[in-house]
Amino acid sequence: MARARLTWRTRTGRVVLSSCGALVALALIAGCYYWWGGPREHRAAQQVLDEACDGVLPSREVRDVLGDGPFEKGPGRVDVLLAAEDSDRARDEGRTVTCSVTGDGVPVAGDNTNEAEVQVTVQSVPRRRDADFGVDRASVRELGRDRRYPRPAAELPPAGLGGGWRGLFTTAESEGDTDRSDRHGATVVTLLECARDRGGLLVTVDAKDEDVTLDDPRRRAAFARVATGTAAKTSEKWGCDARLGEPPRTVALPVNADESVPLADASGTCRGVPGRGGQLSRAWESASSGSPVEVCVVAGERPELPGPRSSDEAPRYHLVASYGPYADSERLDYERRHGEYSEKPGPGDAAAGRLAGGGRWASAVCRDGSGPALFTVRDDGAWREDRSPTYDKHRAKPSAADLAYERTALEEFARRSARAHGCEAPKLRP
Repeated sequence: MARARLTWRTRTGRVVLSSCGALVALALIAGCYYWWGGPREHRAAQQVLDEACDGVLPSREVRDVLGDGPFEKGPGRVDVLLAAEDSDRARDEGRTVTCSVTGDGVPVAGDNTNEAEVQVTVQSVPRRRDADFGVDRASVRELGRDRRYPRPAAELPPAGLGGGWRGLFTTAESEGDTDRSDRHGATVVTLLECARDRGGLLVTVDAKDEDVTLDDPRRRAAFARVATGTAAKTSEKWGCDARLGEPPRTVALPVNADESVPLADASGTCRGVPGRGGQLSRAWESASSGSPVEVCVVAGERPELPGPRSSDEAPRYHLVASYGPYADSERLDYERRHGEYSEKPGPGDAAAGRLAGGGRWASAVCRDGSGPALFTVRDDGAWREDRSPTYDKHRAKPSAADLAYERTALEEFARRSARAHGCEAPKLRP
């Protein structure tokens, strides 16, 4: 019987076939991994973004902060469910949507273990009558220690968002924190004016990335684009049809503690605010950029405060301009703090007057439907007491010269800010 012999060609063919079979198996394994471990994970991550915050998160912009996933969705709420035919009613009822999403963050220097988080709040802003600065007492009772609209917690002036947006950028800070290079989080605010006099939208984004500092301009811009992208999607979905700005390419840092300027040289939010001899000579300011909150801090000697804070770099007066929902919140908060303890009118009762605890307020009518703007001036002690109930209240009583300066400084600050925002001349007397 003849034996079959393996020739070199036969053996080579079997080796080739065996190798092809192995390659096919590897390809199948790789394909399965790609299908189940690639697109499947991608779809799961995308689903989290699609479902969070009622579907108004911009996927690409969020991924620029949180990485490619996986993502974890935190607690959130939708106060008013919106149907197309109910858009006007929802705006009038004050719709609010909140959510949070966490991820591993964008890898930095080969490390992808850092945690990043984005928290988003979207609130409808009802249209207000031009001169209606009254507050809703029922809202005050329900307010408790929460605020209707979040207030940027910035001791020094925040940065304007720029790019055609009415917004601001503040860094996360703690008491006594003067080094922004250690800060890993930011709050970005965008305020939209809806078309056809239908109120507005306020988008607030708190973003943080524990392995990145905000000295990196790319991270600041990435955080800001989450806010502007959310605003754009919300405007479309909620039928706001607002005029939008450009995606931010760069965002300025808020002013730092060592960045005061001579008050006489101020060209931004402190421009025109007068000095007071040699006692008030420096200031912290930000560029005037249409932000819904503008701050000017005037520095000077504080003889009643011993130690380094008695130098000419110590904050002495805080001047704040609040527009739209922020003016609303300031009036509500003042009523909650002082309304039931004082019979004197407050910012929710009159156009101008003296603040409880020290300082003054004034108002200006704005024709954009956001309600009257609110301007305040407080000395440093009153400003800190307003934000911290534990602040030492034992400070010198203001003199007649102090009160006269408060009126003059507020008048100039409010006049310039109101004109820049297209509002009428401020009312400085009740």
